[in-house]
Formats: sequence, structure tokens, C-alpha cells
Amino acid sequence: MIKLQHVEMLLAIEQAGSIRAASKLLGRTQPAVTKALRQAEAELGAAIFKRAPSGVAVTEEGKPILRRARIIQSELRKMEDEIAQRRGEGTGRLNITVSPLAASRLIAGAIKRFRRRFPGVHVQISGGHEPIAFGPVRDGIVDLVVGPEPQGKDAAGLSLQFLVETPIVVITGAGSRWSGATQMADLAAGDWIMIGTRARLPYLQRHFIRRGLEPPEPMVTSDSITSVLSMVQDSDFLCTFPQLLLEQTLAHWRIRQIALAEPLAPARIAIVTSSERPPTPALQYFCDCLSQAALNAFGQGMP
Repeated sequence: MIKLQHVEMLLAIEQAGSIRAASKLLGRTQPAVTKALRQAEAELGAAIFKRAPSGVAVTEEGKPILRRARIIQSELRKMEDEIAQRRGEGTGRLNITVSPLAASRLIAGAIKRFRRRFPGVHVQISGGHEPIAFGPVRDGIVDLVVGPEPQGKDAAGLSLQFLVETPIVVITGAGSRWSGATQMADLAAGDWIMIGTRARLPYLQRHFIRRGLEPPEPMVTSDSITSVLSMVQDSDFLCTFPQLLLEQTLAHWRIRQIALAEPLAPARIAIVTSSERPPTPALQYFCDCLSQAALNAFGQGMP
């Protein structure tokens, strides 16, 4: 049976890229790490790493094994965090992924309140977009996502807590040839930019499909909202955008909202956590802080 120290060793080799570098990372001799690797591979009946020009590379058999190892390591850390927090030590860590709306309007208020109760918990905040952001939540690598609710099969294995609903609008550059458009049919032939990765394509195309229109194929996608806005301003590019961010965006960027006669389907912003893993006290309280932040900012959410 594989041992917990093997899990740590496998992840160290993956991180370091070589057995030699992993031995330094672990404070062990290179022969000891090599022996432990052979033992783990023998127990699992699979070769996890193969030789590479600059060290080792993960095999195809090894990829799912390392994914499981990361989950195991994450759960062990959460168990340690929970014990410490229930003892009143208030230490640990949270890994959070946020959408642009959450990053701009919710996180600051939530963090301010959270730190009064858990000043010793380290919070790592990363930007991300649905649906790719949900996989790490299911695996336990990320504790929560704050962003648009998952749709359909994307919601499997997840727990949702509604925060706020935002209308979705279409923006373009100041002086754009699309400024006078009033129908989505008028915009289908335009050049579209999409916030996020191509995995979000259904979230854009649904606005056209619901109207019986051929959906556009965005030629540019970006995880960086700053990059998106810099490309949209003073151009003919088109982009869907959360209206709750629009006022402060208009103040700093040369863009404008297209006045569509028929509104687009709104986006429901939610806290997304794993439905398979119990939250630590710190995670549960951070969710409460987000709900309060939404209530304070928008008059929506749960106190």
C-alpha cells in the first residue's frame, strides 16, 4: 500500500522536475528518493515518471496518479487547518478564484471582515473564469470560486450559494460603427472578444442561440479584463460585460454600452464550493463574509 510520505515525494518530484532537485526540496538523499519512487511505482503497478533531457517527465499513467496525490495532500492540509481553527489558533490557508465582478466589488469588503476573525489565515486570490475554474474546486485544490453560476453538467459535484444577479450588456469602443445597433442580429457579424478562455464559448453563444441566430466565433479571448478593455476601447470590437461593473469601467475606458432593445439573459453570481468536502471553519466564515459584502454592495445576498 502506498504511504503518505510517498505522496509528498511524488509531488516534490513533479514540482522540482528531477529526483536530484526533489531530494534537496525534501531534505533527503538522492538515493533515498529514488528508492522511495521505485517503491511507490511498484505498489501502484505504474511508471509515474520517465527520463527527460533535463530531469524527469510525467507519464500518461502518472498524470491521474499525481492528480489524486494533490487531492490527498490538499485534504490532509485542510484537516490540519480545521483542527487548528477549532482549537482557536486561527491559522491555515484559503485558495480562492474570483471573476472580475467579484474581484472589483466583493473581495475587499469580505477580506476586511474575515481578517478581524481569522488574521492568521493566509488567503490566496487568483483570477479565473467558468467553467475551467470549477475543476480545481471539485479536486479540493481551490476552496471556492466567486463568479457566474455553473450551468448544466458544469454544476456536478458543486454546491452553490447565490450572491447577486447582474444584467449582461454589450460594450464596444467609443465611436464604434456598432454604436447605433439595437438588435443582437445586427451584431452577429461583428468582431467579438470574449473574457476568459474558449471553454466559456457557450456562455457567449447562448445569447444568439436563444434568438435563433448563428453565434459568432470570437477571434480573441483573454483572462485579463484589462487586456480586453484596452482592445475594445476606440475600436469596433464587441464584448459582453457585467452591467454592475459598467459605471466604474466607463469612467476609465473609452468604451460605450450598446443600447439593445431586448436585454440579454442576466448572470447569477454565486459562491461555488465542493459538495463532497465539508468546509473548514475559516472557509465557512469567508462565505458568510462574501454574503455580507454582496448585501452591503448591492442590497442582494444573505446577511
